[in-house]
Amino acid sequence: MFIHHVNGIDWLVITAFEELKTIFIEEAGAIPFCFSTASELNLIDQAKRTYGYLPTLSGVITDTGTFQSQDNEEDLNPQLACLVEGRGRVFIYHGGFVAFVDDDQTFITRMD
Repeated sequence: MFIHHVNGIDWLVITAFEELKTIFIEEAGAIPFCFSTASELNLIDQAKRTYGYLPTLSGVITDTGTFQSQDNEEDLNPQLACLVEGRGRVFIYHGGFVAFVDDDQTFITRMD
């Protein structure tokens, strides 16, 4: 694991092996530049502003960020994660799945 700093947010890049950093970043996709600590909006609203309508998916996000869904053959572990105090958490998974979690709601979508 290592930290990648983008727009005032520390993204935790989750890797199995330190020497495979670049492979895991490419698999997870680009770190979104739409999220910023300078914004007044929470992370869910920042994503909606950038991507427009975000279709919701059914599933559960565990405390460690694992995405569990009946639609998936196996649980998905996040490859990128961030926590912004008072704004929520974002978990990004292989295949474009993204989960937004705050005190009020959990929002799971897929960004293509």
